Amino acid sequence: MRLGYAYSRYPVLSQTFCDAEMLELERRGHKIVLGSLYPPKTELRHEYLAKLRAPIHYAPSSRDLDKLARKAKRRGRWPAKLVAEHEERFGAEYKASLRARNALFFVELFERERVPYFHVHFANRAAHTALFVKEISGIPFSVTAHGQDFMSDLSNDELLREICAAAEFVGAETDFSRDLLARRCPASAHKILRIYNGLDLSRFPKLDLVRKPASIRLLSVGRLVPFKGFETLINACAVLRDLDVHCELIGAGPLREQLQARVDAENLRERVHFAGERSQKYVLSTMRDCDIFVLGAQLDERGASDVFPTVIAEAMACGKPVVSTTVAGIPELVVNGETGFLVHPGDVSALADAIRHLASDEDGRLRFGRAGRLRIEQNFTIEKTIEPLLEQFQKVLSY
Repeated sequence: MRLGYAYSRYPVLSQTFCDAEMLELERRGHKIVLGSLYPPKTELRHEYLAKLRAPIHYAPSSRDLDKLARKAKRRGRWPAKLVAEHEERFGAEYKASLRARNALFFVELFERERVPYFHVHFANRAAHTALFVKEISGIPFSVTAHGQDFMSDLSNDELLREICAAAEFVGAETDFSRDLLARRCPASAHKILRIYNGLDLSRFPKLDLVRKPASIRLLSVGRLVPFKGFETLINACAVLRDLDVHCELIGAGPLREQLQARVDAENLRERVHFAGERSQKYVLSTMRDCDIFVLGAQLDERGASDVFPTVIAEAMACGKPVVSTTVAGIPELVVNGETGFLVHPGDVSALADAIRHLASDEDGRLRFGRAGRLRIEQNFTIEKTIEPLLEQFQKVLSY
Protein backbone atom coordinates (compact mmCIF):
# COMPACT_ATOMS: atom_id res chain seq x y z
CA MET A 1 0.00 0.00 0.00
CA ARG A 2 1.27 3.46 -0.93
CA LEU A 3 0.06 6.22 1.41
CA GLY A 4 0.62 9.94 1.65
CA TYR A 5 0.93 11.73 4.96
CA ALA A 6 0.47 15.51 5.10
CA TYR A 7 1.54 17.63 8.05
CA SER A 8 1.71 21.33 8.77
CA ARG A 9 4.91 20.70 10.71
CA TYR A 10 6.90 17.51 11.15
CA PRO A 11 8.44 16.16 13.28
CA VAL A 12 7.16 17.59 16.55
CA LEU A 13 8.59 16.26 19.82
CA SER A 14 5.23 15.93 21.54
CA GLN A 15 3.57 14.04 18.68
CA THR A 16 5.15 10.64 19.22
CA PHE A 17 1.85 8.97 18.24
CA CYS A 18 2.35 10.14 14.64
CA ASP A 19 5.81 8.59 14.61
CA ALA A 20 4.60 5.28 16.04
CA GLU A 21 1.83 5.03 13.47
CA MET A 22 4.06 5.59 10.45
CA LEU A 23 6.83 3.35 11.77
CA GLU A 24 4.34 0.52 12.24
CA LEU A 25 2.97 1.00 8.73
CA GLU A 26 6.49 0.80 7.36
CA ARG A 27 7.23 -2.27 9.48
CA ARG A 28 4.28 -3.95 7.76
CA GLY A 29 5.70 -3.15 4.35
CA HIS A 30 3.64 -0.12 3.38
CA LYS A 31 5.22 2.78 1.49
CA ILE A 32 4.82 6.25 2.99
CA VAL A 33 5.25 9.51 1.14
CA LEU A 34 5.67 12.16 3.81
CA GLY A 35 5.17 15.88 3.22
CA SER A 36 5.35 18.79 5.64
CA LEU A 37 4.81 22.49 5.06
CA TYR A 38 7.24 23.54 7.77
CA PRO A 39 10.36 22.06 9.37
CA PRO A 40 10.54 21.42 13.13
CA LYS A 41 11.15 24.32 15.46
CA THR A 42 13.95 22.52 17.27
CA GLU A 43 16.95 20.52 16.15
CA LEU A 44 16.30 17.94 18.87
CA ARG A 45 15.04 14.61 17.46
CA HIS A 46 13.77 11.45 19.06
CA GLU A 47 16.37 8.75 18.46
CA TYR A 48 13.91 6.19 17.08
CA LEU A 49 13.11 8.45 14.10
CA ALA A 50 16.32 7.18 12.53
CA LYS A 51 14.29 4.06 11.72
CA LEU A 52 11.77 5.98 9.59
CA ARG A 53 12.57 5.14 5.97
CA ALA A 54 10.34 7.75 4.36
CA PRO A 55 12.24 10.95 3.56
CA ILE A 56 10.53 14.13 4.74
CA HIS A 57 9.63 16.40 1.83
CA TYR A 58 9.38 20.04 2.92
CA ALA A 59 7.52 22.76 1.07
CA PRO A 60 9.74 25.05 -0.99
CA SER A 61 10.26 28.74 -0.36
CA SER A 62 7.40 31.20 -0.46
CA ARG A 63 8.70 32.46 -3.81
CA ASP A 64 8.59 28.95 -5.27
CA LEU A 65 5.11 28.38 -3.92
CA ASP A 66 4.03 31.59 -5.63
CA LYS A 67 5.45 30.16 -8.87
CA LEU A 68 3.39 27.01 -8.36
CA ALA A 69 0.29 29.15 -7.88
CA ARG A 70 0.93 31.12 -11.08
CA LYS A 71 1.54 27.89 -12.97
CA ALA A 72 -1.69 26.40 -11.58
CA LYS A 73 -3.66 29.46 -12.70
CA ARG A 74 -2.23 29.25 -16.22
CA ARG A 75 -3.18 25.59 -16.42
CA GLY A 76 -6.62 26.02 -14.95
CA ARG A 77 -5.79 24.11 -11.76
CA TRP A 78 -6.15 26.98 -9.31
CA PRO A 79 -9.24 26.34 -7.09
CA ALA A 80 -10.58 29.87 -7.52
CA LYS A 81 -14.19 28.98 -6.72
CA LEU A 82 -13.36 27.21 -3.44
CA VAL A 83 -10.98 29.99 -2.41
CA ALA A 84 -13.67 32.60 -3.02
CA GLU A 85 -16.27 30.56 -1.13
CA HIS A 86 -14.03 30.12 1.89
CA GLU A 87 -13.00 33.76 1.95
CA GLU A 88 -16.65 34.78 1.95
CA ARG A 89 -17.84 32.20 4.50
CA PHE A 90 -14.92 32.12 6.92
CA GLY A 91 -13.16 35.46 6.47
CA ALA A 92 -9.57 36.51 5.86
CA GLU A 93 -8.29 34.96 9.09
CA TYR A 94 -8.72 31.46 7.61
CA LYS A 95 -6.30 32.29 4.77
CA ALA A 96 -8.04 30.35 2.02
CA SER A 97 -5.67 31.58 -0.68
CA LEU A 98 -2.63 30.59 1.40
CA ARG A 99 -4.13 27.15 2.10
CA ALA A 100 -4.70 26.67 -1.64
CA ARG A 101 -1.16 27.75 -2.47
CA ASN A 102 0.27 25.39 0.14
CA ALA A 103 -1.94 22.60 -1.17
CA LEU A 104 -0.14 22.83 -4.52
CA PHE A 105 3.03 21.55 -2.82
CA PHE A 106 1.23 18.40 -1.67
CA VAL A 107 -0.46 17.98 -5.05
CA GLU A 108 2.87 18.11 -6.85
CA LEU A 109 4.48 15.72 -4.34
CA PHE A 110 1.65 13.18 -4.30
CA GLU A 111 1.15 13.18 -8.05
CA ARG A 112 4.88 12.80 -8.68
CA GLU A 113 5.05 9.89 -6.21
CA ARG A 114 1.82 8.32 -7.56
CA VAL A 115 0.04 8.55 -4.19
CA PRO A 116 -3.60 7.47 -4.53
CA TYR A 117 -4.66 8.55 -1.04
CA PHE A 118 -3.34 10.56 1.91
CA HIS A 119 -3.91 10.96 5.63
CA VAL A 120 -3.75 14.08 7.79
CA HIS A 121 -3.18 14.37 11.52
CA PHE A 122 -5.05 17.22 13.24
CA ALA A 123 -8.34 18.76 12.19
CA ASN A 124 -7.00 22.29 11.86
CA ARG A 125 -4.97 24.08 9.17
CA ALA A 126 -3.50 20.80 7.89
CA ALA A 127 -6.98 19.41 7.28
CA HIS A 128 -8.11 22.74 5.81
CA THR A 129 -5.22 22.48 3.35
CA ALA A 130 -6.31 18.91 2.54
CA LEU A 131 -9.65 20.25 1.28
CA PHE A 132 -7.78 22.19 -1.38
CA VAL A 133 -5.51 19.24 -2.24
CA LYS A 134 -8.61 17.17 -2.94
CA GLU A 135 -10.28 20.00 -4.89
CA ILE A 136 -7.23 20.48 -7.13
CA SER A 137 -6.19 16.86 -7.64
CA GLY A 138 -9.13 14.67 -6.72
CA ILE A 139 -6.87 12.67 -4.36
CA PRO A 140 -9.01 11.51 -1.41
CA PHE A 141 -7.94 11.99 2.19
CA SER A 142 -8.79 11.07 5.77
CA VAL A 143 -8.15 12.85 9.06
CA THR A 144 -7.25 11.96 12.61
CA ALA A 145 -8.67 14.55 15.00
CA HIS A 146 -6.95 14.76 18.35
CA GLY A 147 -8.68 17.22 20.65
CA GLN A 148 -7.57 20.81 20.96
CA ASP A 149 -7.31 20.93 17.15
CA PHE A 150 -11.07 20.80 16.61
CA MET A 151 -12.06 21.75 20.17
CA SER A 152 -10.40 25.15 20.03
CA ASP A 153 -7.67 25.68 17.39
CA LEU A 154 -9.91 25.53 14.32
CA SER A 155 -12.57 27.69 16.03
CA ASN A 156 -15.15 27.18 13.29
CA ASP A 157 -17.67 24.33 13.38
CA GLU A 158 -18.90 25.11 9.87
CA LEU A 159 -15.41 24.54 8.47
CA LEU A 160 -15.02 21.47 10.70
CA ARG A 161 -18.22 20.02 9.22
CA GLU A 162 -16.93 20.66 5.71
CA ILE A 163 -13.64 18.92 6.49
CA CYS A 164 -15.43 15.89 7.95
CA ALA A 165 -17.84 15.74 5.01
CA ALA A 166 -14.96 15.76 2.51
CA ALA A 167 -12.85 13.17 4.35
CA GLU A 168 -13.23 9.47 3.61
CA PHE A 169 -13.32 8.87 7.34
CA VAL A 170 -12.32 10.71 10.51
CA GLY A 171 -10.41 9.02 13.30
CA ALA A 172 -10.81 10.27 16.86
CA GLU A 173 -8.37 9.11 19.50
CA THR A 174 -10.92 8.41 22.27
CA ASP A 175 -14.60 7.68 22.74
CA PHE A 176 -14.81 11.11 24.38
CA SER A 177 -13.46 12.95 21.32
CA ARG A 178 -15.43 10.78 18.89
CA ASP A 179 -18.70 11.61 20.63
CA LEU A 180 -17.85 15.31 20.87
CA LEU A 181 -16.88 15.45 17.20
CA ALA A 182 -20.03 13.58 16.17
CA ARG A 183 -22.18 16.10 18.04
CA ARG A 184 -20.49 18.96 16.19
CA CYS A 185 -20.65 17.20 12.82
CA PRO A 186 -23.86 15.10 12.94
CA ALA A 187 -24.05 14.55 9.17
CA SER A 188 -20.64 12.81 9.30
CA ALA A 189 -21.22 10.90 12.54
CA HIS A 190 -21.39 7.57 10.70
CA LYS A 191 -17.78 7.89 9.53
CA ILE A 192 -16.24 9.23 12.74
CA LEU A 193 -14.44 6.31 14.38
CA ARG A 194 -12.62 5.88 17.65
CA ILE A 195 -9.04 4.82 16.89
CA TYR A 196 -6.75 4.84 19.90
CA ASN A 197 -3.11 5.83 19.69
CA GLY A 198 -0.77 2.95 20.36
CA LEU A 199 2.73 2.31 21.69
CA ASP A 200 5.57 0.25 20.32
CA LEU A 201 6.27 -1.81 23.42
CA SER A 202 9.65 -2.92 22.09
CA ARG A 203 10.86 0.48 23.31
CA PHE A 204 9.47 -0.20 26.79
CA PRO A 205 11.14 -3.30 28.28
CA LYS A 206 9.05 -4.80 31.03
CA LEU A 207 10.26 -3.82 34.49
CA ASP A 208 9.03 -5.19 37.78
CA LEU A 209 11.10 -3.22 40.19
CA VAL A 210 10.32 -0.74 42.91
CA ARG A 211 13.09 1.50 44.14
CA LYS A 212 13.72 1.79 47.84
CA PRO A 213 13.76 5.56 47.58
CA ALA A 214 15.30 7.97 50.01
CA SER A 215 12.91 10.47 48.44
CA ILE A 216 9.87 10.08 46.17
CA ARG A 217 10.54 11.13 42.59
CA LEU A 218 7.62 12.61 40.68
CA LEU A 219 7.73 13.12 36.93
CA SER A 220 5.52 15.14 34.59
CA VAL A 221 6.04 15.62 30.86
CA GLY A 222 4.45 17.99 28.37
CA ARG A 223 4.44 21.39 26.77
CA LEU A 224 4.38 24.19 29.32
CA VAL A 225 0.89 25.37 28.39
CA PRO A 226 -2.18 25.95 30.59
CA PHE A 227 -4.10 22.75 29.86
CA LYS A 228 -1.23 20.57 31.09
CA GLY A 229 -1.93 21.73 34.66
CA PHE A 230 1.67 22.23 35.74
CA GLU A 231 0.78 25.06 38.10
CA THR A 232 -1.62 22.75 39.92
CA LEU A 233 1.18 20.20 40.27
CA ILE A 234 3.59 22.82 41.60
CA ASN A 235 0.99 23.92 44.14
CA ALA A 236 0.50 20.27 45.16
CA CYS A 237 4.26 19.99 45.71
CA ALA A 238 3.98 22.97 48.05
CA VAL A 239 1.28 21.14 50.02
CA LEU A 240 3.58 18.10 50.22
CA ARG A 241 6.58 19.99 51.60
CA ASP A 242 6.42 17.83 54.76
CA LEU A 243 7.42 14.83 52.59
CA ASP A 244 10.74 14.23 50.87
CA VAL A 245 9.31 14.65 47.36
CA HIS A 246 11.18 15.83 44.28
CA CYS A 247 9.50 16.63 40.96
CA GLU A 248 10.98 16.88 37.47
CA LEU A 249 9.08 18.69 34.71
CA ILE A 250 10.16 17.84 31.15
CA GLY A 251 9.05 20.19 28.40
CA ALA A 252 9.20 23.73 27.10
CA GLY A 253 6.60 26.34 26.38
CA PRO A 254 5.24 29.83 26.96
CA LEU A 255 4.54 29.31 30.68
CA ARG A 256 8.17 28.58 31.59
CA GLU A 257 8.86 31.91 33.33
CA GLN A 258 5.46 31.98 35.02
CA LEU A 259 5.88 28.47 36.38
CA GLN A 260 9.42 29.21 37.54
CA ALA A 261 8.08 32.27 39.37
CA ARG A 262 5.54 30.05 41.11
CA VAL A 263 8.29 27.64 42.15
CA ASP A 264 10.32 30.55 43.51
CA ALA A 265 7.35 32.01 45.35
CA GLU A 266 6.73 28.68 47.10
CA ASN A 267 10.46 28.25 47.85
CA LEU A 268 10.52 24.95 45.92
CA ARG A 269 13.72 25.40 43.92
CA GLU A 270 15.31 22.40 45.64
CA ARG A 271 12.25 20.23 44.96
CA VAL A 272 10.95 21.15 41.49
CA HIS A 273 13.30 20.97 38.52
CA PHE A 274 12.62 22.12 34.95
CA ALA A 275 14.48 19.86 32.51
CA GLY A 276 13.42 21.64 29.30
CA GLU A 277 12.88 19.82 26.00
CA ARG A 278 14.41 16.37 25.94
CA SER A 279 14.69 13.44 23.58
CA GLN A 280 12.55 10.33 23.97
CA LYS A 281 15.59 8.43 25.25
CA TYR A 282 15.94 10.87 28.14
CA VAL A 283 12.19 10.87 28.84
CA LEU A 284 11.99 7.08 29.03
CA SER A 285 15.10 6.84 31.17
CA THR A 286 13.61 9.35 33.61
CA MET A 287 10.27 7.54 33.60
CA ARG A 288 11.95 4.28 34.54
CA ASP A 289 13.69 6.00 37.45
CA CYS A 290 10.66 7.87 38.81
CA ASP A 291 8.23 6.58 41.44
CA ILE A 292 4.99 8.26 40.34
CA PHE A 293 4.00 9.88 37.06
CA VAL A 294 1.74 12.92 37.48
CA LEU A 295 -0.20 14.97 34.92
CA GLY A 296 -2.62 17.57 36.26
CA ALA A 297 -4.52 17.98 32.96
CA GLN A 298 -7.29 20.57 32.85
CA LEU A 299 -9.32 22.73 30.48
CA ASP A 300 -7.77 26.02 29.41
CA GLU A 301 -9.68 29.27 28.90
CA ARG A 302 -10.55 28.25 25.31
CA GLY A 303 -11.93 24.90 26.40
CA ALA A 304 -8.94 22.95 25.05
CA SER A 305 -7.44 20.05 26.96
CA ASP A 306 -5.34 16.97 26.71
CA VAL A 307 -7.57 14.23 25.36
CA PHE A 308 -5.39 11.11 25.41
CA PRO A 309 -1.92 12.01 26.70
CA THR A 310 0.61 9.62 25.19
CA VAL A 311 2.99 10.29 28.08
CA ILE A 312 0.52 8.65 30.47
CA ALA A 313 0.45 5.52 28.31
CA GLU A 314 4.25 5.58 28.19
CA ALA A 315 4.46 5.83 31.98
CA MET A 316 2.07 2.89 32.34
CA ALA A 317 4.17 0.92 29.83
CA CYS A 318 7.14 1.61 32.11
CA GLY A 319 5.21 0.11 35.02
CA LYS A 320 4.63 3.39 36.84
CA PRO A 321 1.55 4.36 38.86
CA VAL A 322 -0.21 7.43 37.51
CA VAL A 323 -1.90 10.36 39.18
CA SER A 324 -3.94 12.46 36.78
CA THR A 325 -7.40 13.97 36.31
CA THR A 326 -10.82 13.07 34.96
CA VAL A 327 -10.40 15.35 31.92
CA ALA A 328 -11.58 14.15 28.49
CA GLY A 329 -10.37 10.66 27.53
CA ILE A 330 -7.90 10.13 30.38
CA PRO A 331 -10.35 7.80 32.23
CA GLU A 332 -10.33 5.58 29.12
CA LEU A 333 -6.63 5.02 29.75
CA VAL A 334 -6.16 5.20 33.53
CA VAL A 335 -8.45 3.01 35.63
CA ASN A 336 -9.04 4.89 38.87
CA GLY A 337 -7.98 2.82 41.87
CA GLU A 338 -6.43 0.13 39.67
CA THR A 339 -3.64 1.68 37.59
CA GLY A 340 -3.57 5.06 39.31
CA PHE A 341 -5.68 7.78 40.85
CA LEU A 342 -7.82 10.34 39.01
CA VAL A 343 -8.93 13.58 40.64
CA HIS A 344 -10.98 16.54 39.52
CA PRO A 345 -8.95 18.97 37.39
CA GLY A 346 -7.54 21.95 39.23
CA ASP A 347 -8.07 20.38 42.67
CA VAL A 348 -4.71 20.95 44.36
CA SER A 349 -5.65 19.20 47.60
CA ALA A 350 -6.97 16.09 45.85
CA LEU A 351 -3.89 15.89 43.64
CA ALA A 352 -1.62 16.21 46.66
CA ASP A 353 -3.61 13.59 48.59
CA ALA A 354 -3.34 11.10 45.72
CA ILE A 355 0.41 11.63 45.50
CA ARG A 356 0.75 11.33 49.28
CA HIS A 357 -1.20 8.05 49.27
CA LEU A 358 1.09 6.46 46.68
CA ALA A 359 4.23 7.97 48.21
CA SER A 360 3.51 6.10 51.44
CA ASP A 361 2.43 2.81 49.81
CA GLU A 362 5.32 0.96 48.20
CA ASP A 363 3.22 -2.15 47.54
CA GLY A 364 0.49 -0.01 46.02
CA ARG A 365 2.93 1.60 43.62
CA LEU A 366 4.10 -1.83 42.50
CA ARG A 367 0.54 -3.14 42.15
CA PHE A 368 -0.66 -0.13 40.16
CA GLY A 369 2.44 -0.21 37.99
CA ARG A 370 1.94 -3.88 37.10
CA ALA A 371 -1.75 -3.29 36.34
CA GLY A 372 -0.89 -0.31 34.16
CA ARG A 373 1.64 -2.26 32.14
CA LEU A 374 -0.86 -5.08 31.64
CA ARG A 375 -3.52 -2.61 30.51
CA ILE A 376 -1.18 -1.23 27.85
CA GLU A 377 -0.23 -4.73 26.71
CA GLN A 378 -3.87 -5.74 26.37
CA ASN A 379 -5.34 -2.61 24.80
CA PHE A 380 -2.85 -0.01 23.58
CA THR A 381 -0.01 -1.60 21.64
CA ILE A 382 0.53 -0.13 18.18
CA GLU A 383 0.04 -3.61 16.68
CA LYS A 384 -3.55 -3.58 18.00
CA THR A 385 -4.49 0.07 17.58
CA ILE A 386 -3.24 0.24 13.96
CA GLU A 387 -5.72 -2.42 12.82
CA PRO A 388 -8.87 -0.26 12.56
CA LEU A 389 -6.86 2.44 10.80
CA LEU A 390 -5.46 -0.04 8.29
CA GLU A 391 -8.93 -1.44 7.72
CA GLN A 392 -10.20 2.01 6.78
CA PHE A 393 -7.21 2.70 4.51
CA GLN A 394 -7.80 -0.58 2.69
CA LYS A 395 -11.51 0.16 2.25
CA VAL A 396 -10.74 3.48 0.60
CA LEU A 397 -8.08 2.01 -1.69
CA SER A 398 -10.35 -0.87 -2.75
CA TYR A 399 -13.03 1.44 -4.14
